[in-house]
Amino acid sequence: MKRLLSYISELKGKSIIAPLFKCLESLFELFVPMVISYMIDSGIQKGNTVIIWRSLFLLLFLALIGLSCAIVAQYFAAEVAMHVGQSYRNALFHKVLNLSYRNVDEVGSASLLTRLGPDIFQIESTVNMVLRLFLRSPFIVFGAVIMAFRISPSISLLFILVLVLLSVLIFGIMLITMPLYKKIQVVLEKITKQVRENILGVRVIRAFYREKKEEEGFQKSNEAYTAMQVKVGKISSLLNPLSMLIIQLGLMGILYFSSRLVNDGRLFQGNVVALTNYMSQILAELLKLANLIILILKGLASLDRVEEVFAIENEQAEEASSDLSRQSGSIDNAPNDKEVAIHFQNVSFSYGNNGEYAVSDLNFSVKKGESLGIIGGTGSGKTTLISLLAGFYPGYSGEVRLFGKNRRNYTKEELYSSIALVPQKAVLFSGTLRDNLLWREKNAQDKELWEALDMACAKEFIEEKGKGLELPVTEEGKNFSGGQRQRLCIARALVGEAKFLILDDSSSALDFATERKLRHTLSTYKRVENKIIISQRVASIRDLDKIIVMDQGKIVGMGRHKELLESSPIYKEICLSQLKKEEL
Repeated sequence: MKRLLSYISELKGKSIIAPLFKCLESLFELFVPMVISYMIDSGIQKGNTVIIWRSLFLLLFLALIGLSCAIVAQYFAAEVAMHVGQSYRNALFHKVLNLSYRNVDEVGSASLLTRLGPDIFQIESTVNMVLRLFLRSPFIVFGAVIMAFRISPSISLLFILVLVLLSVLIFGIMLITMPLYKKIQVVLEKITKQVRENILGVRVIRAFYREKKEEEGFQKSNEAYTAMQVKVGKISSLLNPLSMLIIQLGLMGILYFSSRLVNDGRLFQGNVVALTNYMSQILAELLKLANLIILILKGLASLDRVEEVFAIENEQAEEASSDLSRQSGSIDNAPNDKEVAIHFQNVSFSYGNNGEYAVSDLNFSVKKGESLGIIGGTGSGKTTLISLLAGFYPGYSGEVRLFGKNRRNYTKEELYSSIALVPQKAVLFSGTLRDNLLWREKNAQDKELWEALDMACAKEFIEEKGKGLELPVTEEGKNFSGGQRQRLCIARALVGEAKFLILDDSSSALDFATERKLRHTLSTYKRVENKIIISQRVASIRDLDKIIVMDQGKIVGMGRHKELLESSPIYKEICLSQLKKEEL
């Protein structure tokens, strides 16, 4: 809530003007029944056309002034709401980009998308309506009661009774529906996740002929969402008819008691019309207020979900710092030599809190200038090891040093600028080829970009397309084949200088001839201190200075190719499954 109020306070003047002008509009609206009452009693009944015309012009004037106030109020309310939405989107997007991999895994990408989209839109809509109605509706309700008290103190007691009954009804329904709206958002999040997974995996779904099964799963979730909406709708739908019933009973009471007062000469016919108008105003505004409260409940549910993401950062920082404090006293023999590029000592890491380690007891060093290969079966922990090196997961035990400096003491800017990473999944962004290649070094010249493309074996097919660096890139690079996307991602990593070049199984979609050519060109690349290649192909790593063999999250072999053939049965088994004996 503090964050929301701070965003609103950035446009403090406009956030005050909006409800203020709504109150002015309400004030003019409260005078309308009194003018009508005066026109009936002093004009129509007495046949005084001057008073009738004067009253009509006064009503027109009040309508125009009220319209002007409403336009001003709604303009500024919308501007403040748009500012709040924009600020939340910017802040949340920044937060999401700075979350660790563990945080993203725990929250889920579908959940983050829902919070960035529908939830913030709900907050935006709520702010808009609150600025417009939250003061206006109570102002008219209490103003109508006061005006009724001026006309007839005895009948105004009926107004108070109606207000009490309506308040009990509104807040009773609010207490019932509030937790249900939170559950609806959770179900909506599940639907978003299903839609996202089906869109991203549409080819796999069709390949396995799973369309019907996925449709059934989506229909089931959609029916659950619909059922919850219907349940809340049924409860909320009681509000209008019950409110109308209370108001109509109130009007009947007004007409009954006021008719007796008119017969006694203590009340005029115009006063009766004014009283019924005030009761109708109360009905309209309380219904608006009830709908506003429901909107506020939805907005608060969305606000809680968005604030949950903002709260993650402190948890992450505490985890890393507490982890550091636990290890600071237990590791005292780590090398400070800057010639040692990478040093892992007793490093273990778990993705969840179930105690199962993804990697454990990792101990190895890589000297400056050495190339490192990592090989192992699927799920052996290769990518996890690299993710710990790159700082994607801060909460690990043990110590990681880069050029003698504790990795935790690196700032994000220092760490990420020193690493050129090509992840397993080739990710390109919509725009142009130039836009994608400039991600690491925004001031790189075209010559450097073409050199990177040439080294990544991508220059030839880019030239064939005829648009050069201005070649359009569609969302996720769908206008390129899998192998082309991988080569373009490698080219992006080769632009600029870095301490580490990390290729995480980034040539899996390439044919053997292209991969052989790529290995040769990368062997001559001198703009990084260390090359790290993760691969399931022995040919990709056999000529590197050091090879780590991983199995079930542990290092089970380390050395050069020839050494591992003698010392590591797992490595030898991998080699024999891919190479002929004479090729070993």
